[in-house]
Amino acid sequence: MDKNRKLNLLGMALLVMATLAWGSSFLILKNTIEHVPGFFVIAIRFLFAALVMFIIFFKKTITMNKKTLICGIVLGLSTAFAYLVQTWGLKYTTPARNAFLTSTYCVMCPFMYWLLYRLKPTRYNVFAAIICITGVGMISLLGGKGETGSNLLLGDGLTLLSGVFYSLQIIYIDKFQKDGIDPMSLLTIEFLVVGVTLGISWLIFELPVSGIGAILNIGGSQWLSILYLTLVCTLFAQFAQIIGQRFANPNQSAIILSLEAVFGAMFSVIFGTEKLTVFLVIGFILTFSSILINEYKLDPIKLFCKKNKEN
Repeated sequence: MDKNRKLNLLGMALLVMATLAWGSSFLILKNTIEHVPGFFVIAIRFLFAALVMFIIFFKKTITMNKKTLICGIVLGLSTAFAYLVQTWGLKYTTPARNAFLTSTYCVMCPFMYWLLYRLKPTRYNVFAAIICITGVGMISLLGGKGETGSNLLLGDGLTLLSGVFYSLQIIYIDKFQKDGIDPMSLLTIEFLVVGVTLGISWLIFELPVSGIGAILNIGGSQWLSILYLTLVCTLFAQFAQIIGQRFANPNQSAIILSLEAVFGAMFSVIFGTEKLTVFLVIGFILTFSSILINEYKLDPIKLFCKKNKEN
C-alpha cells in the first residue's frame, strides 16, 4: 500500500471518528439540557474550547491580522446561531430527528452558494432537494413517537433552520480557507464568538426563567457530560475533521460527515430514546439518499433506463 493510500485511509478514519463524536452529542446534549439550561451548556463548551485553542496557538492568535479576526467573527456568528436554534429545537424533538434534520445542510449548501455567489445548482442538487424534502416530511409529520403535537413541529422547524446556518458555516469555511486564512486562528475566534453569543443568550433568555440555582445545582454527571461535549465533540471532532479533510477527497469527506445523522439515530435507538416506525425509517432513508445523490451526482432516471436497456 503506497503512502498516499495510507494517508487517504487515515483521513477517512479521522472523519468517521469526528462524525461518531458528533452523533453521540445529540443524545448527551438532549439528556443534559433536561437538567441544565441549554444555552449555558453550549456557552461553557465553546468558551473552554476557545481557551484551550488560545493556549495551544497563543502566538498565532495574538499576531492574527484584522481580516482573520473579521472572518472568525462572521464564521462564529453563523455557527452560534446554528447551535442556538438547534439546541432550542432539541428541547421539543427527539435526538434522532434532530440529527437527521440537521444533516439536510448537505443538500442546502449548493442553493446557498447560488444565493450568495450566483453558482447555479445542478440537476442532481435539485433532485436531491426534492428527495430530501420528502424525507423531511416523513420524519416531521408522520414518523414521530414520543413528543407529539405542535411542540414537535416547532422542534423540527427550528432544527431545519439550524441547517441553514450550518450551510453558511460550511460556505464561509470554504471561502475563508481559499482566501488563505489560517484555520487554527479561524477556529479559535469561532469558538470564542460562539461561547460569548450563547452566554449572552443564556443571560437574556434562560437565566430569568431558571434562575442562578439551575447553575449552582449542576451535578457531577452533568459536568462530566459538559466536559465530554467540550473535549470530544468540539475540540477532538473539529481537529479530526480538519486533518481528515486534508487527506480525503471532497466526495469522501461529504459522505462520511453526513453519517453524523446516522450515528445520532443509532445512539438514540440503542439507548431507547427513539422508537423506530415505518415512516421514520423511510424518512431517514430518503434524507440520507438525498445526500448521496447530491454528492455522488447519481441520476436515478438514467440508472433506471440503463437497467431496463440491459434487461
